[in-house]
Amino acid sequence: MERSITFMEKLFNGYALVDLGYRDYIAARFLLNSHFIVQGLTLASTAVEKYLKAVIVFNLQEKERYNYHLDRFEKLKNLLAKVNSDVTEGFDPTFVAILENAFKIRYYDKLEKPIFMGFYINQLIGELDHTIGFLEDFISRTQSGGQSMTAYSRAVRDNEPSLYQNNFVLNREDKKEFMEKPDVGFSICISIGSAVHRENVVQGGNTRNKYDGRIAEFTEFTHDFML
Repeated sequence: MERSITFMEKLFNGYALVDLGYRDYIAARFLLNSHFIVQGLTLASTAVEKYLKAVIVFNLQEKERYNYHLDRFEKLKNLLAKVNSDVTEGFDPTFVAILENAFKIRYYDKLEKPIFMGFYINQLIGELDHTIGFLEDFISRTQSGGQSMTAYSRAVRDNEPSLYQNNFVLNREDKKEFMEKPDVGFSICISIGSAVHRENVVQGGNTRNKYDGRIAEFTEFTHDFML
């Protein structure tokens, strides 16, 4: 197989992934803010995945297989390290674990055991906004000298409500203060039996959480309760 890759190939493929990633991200924001939790989570997972693949593509020296999803996060992380751009070093591990599980629930027939997730919705959206904003900034600085022309940068320029709604990054709020606002917890359990699957999403009351660099887990409901 021809392994060489041209600058234009990297540019075209990289920005195509950024564009697709932004579309998933903005749809994920809408769904999560509207409390369509499972649907929003799956798009949040594919959004971050596509941005990470874009970083890989922009930094390739030769063609490389990178068709992994976030349920194989370590594979993507290893590729990022290989091209000297592991942007995931500072990622919140709780957030990453949620996105890994979120990809798995796209295909119920592939589940080998129940999936359980518990989190607070504004914290999750906040971490998603922080992560995408960070990746957009990284790509802008490393690929175009800070003069980004992505869909995200155009939406920022145009003050798009769908991007600015409940977005502490663009609204210039302090992250810790935003993460410690009263928040609503969600508990999700998805299991599969011999003939049917069960999908349960349980909403808890408003809670204030301490934020120490990791989003809080919502543990009010146990596996036994959900099943």
